[in-house]
Amino acid sequence: MSINGTQATPDHWYRHRWPWVLMTVPFAAVLFGILMFSTALLYPDDVVVDTYYKDGQGINQLRALDEMAVALDIQASLMLNDDSQSATILLTGSEEPYLTLELFHVSDSAQDISLMFTASTNERFVANESTLQSIFAQRGVWYVELRGADNDWRLRRRIETPLDRLDF
Repeated sequence: MSINGTQATPDHWYRHRWPWVLMTVPFAAVLFGILMFSTALLYPDDVVVDTYYKDGQGINQLRALDEMAVALDIQASLMLNDDSQSATILLTGSEEPYLTLELFHVSDSAQDISLMFTASTNERFVANESTLQSIFAQRGVWYVELRGADNDWRLRRRIETPLDRLDF
């Protein structure tokens, strides 16, 4: 009973502040979980690979290719030509009919490219490709890999662009 003789009716729960304050923490956790899940689905991380074991086994094969290049004393220089439509590789230590040059961007695999250089003379290889000129003119970090026709050796190097000559 109240003082006046009438009974006070309790307020409904949703008219109080504390139930809402206490519900905000779980509600915020659910919203954050949905946000993180949708971000993971929409923007996958292409730097992380799922085949760790298989990639680990391939390391020994790649080391053998590097050691073969050292044993053959293979050296190469990549130069961009003045016409900005072609590039030249000077190769010593191996006679090849063609060379494969692959550029791997450090964080975006969509920018990776592979180029074929054909022999013009005994030690000179040429590729008519303007993409290389634009890559070497912009600022970036790349891994460059040069392989012979039989894929029995490789030269690999990490570069920071811009540059106009690359020595392996």
